[in-house]
Amino acid sequence: MYIIIIGCGRFGSKLAKDLSDEGNDICVIDRNENKLNNLGSGFNGQKIKGIEFDSDKLMEAGINQADALIAVTPDDNINITVSMIAAKIFQVPKIFARVNDPEKNYFYNKLGISTINPIQYEIDMIKSRLPISSMDVVTSLDDNYEIIDLLVNREKKVTVSELENKFHCIISGLLKDGKLSLPRKNDSVMKGIRMYCTVAVKDKGKLINYLCKENLL
Repeated sequence: MYIIIIGCGRFGSKLAKDLSDEGNDICVIDRNENKLNNLGSGFNGQKIKGIEFDSDKLMEAGINQADALIAVTPDDNINITVSMIAAKIFQVPKIFARVNDPEKNYFYNKLGISTINPIQYEIDMIKSRLPISSMDVVTSLDDNYEIIDLLVNREKKVTVSELENKFHCIISGLLKDGKLSLPRKNDSVMKGIRMYCTVAVKDKGKLINYLCKENLL
């Protein structure tokens, strides 16, 4: 692929090197010559110094032949501007832009620009490594019943029907390997499954203690 990268900071330069090493043809545009020089002599792509959204510089970069443009400067206004030029004037097939200020994500979405959000990605990575709560109350139906989201972390050999009869609950969904399914009465409820069910408040503690190692109440 022929890819134009707008911005040669730490993120842009690493992206340019990696994509070049994978066999793609890369052109990097940045107004700061020192940043372009940091790509090093081993970088096989093209380097252009200039205003990132200047049409002449984009033409020099061969934007008419580009398969993709990736705008990753630290300035959201530049990223939005160059992305819109690439889309509206040059009809580049694939366009991605880095979101620096999460509050501006709305503008990217409104303009139909596909985004890269490294800040949100890092937050999600940290959250994914934190201990996950085994139980959340989705909603309280009234003072007596709740819909709960429960992660099974005990080794149990039990079916949907057996759980419903034992704890007077209604199981409405089973989430396994990222796929949500409507439960059948003979489906097994095993360790690692996330279960959605309606249960009486008075029976909730017994159900949780039966399926979870830790006391969540």
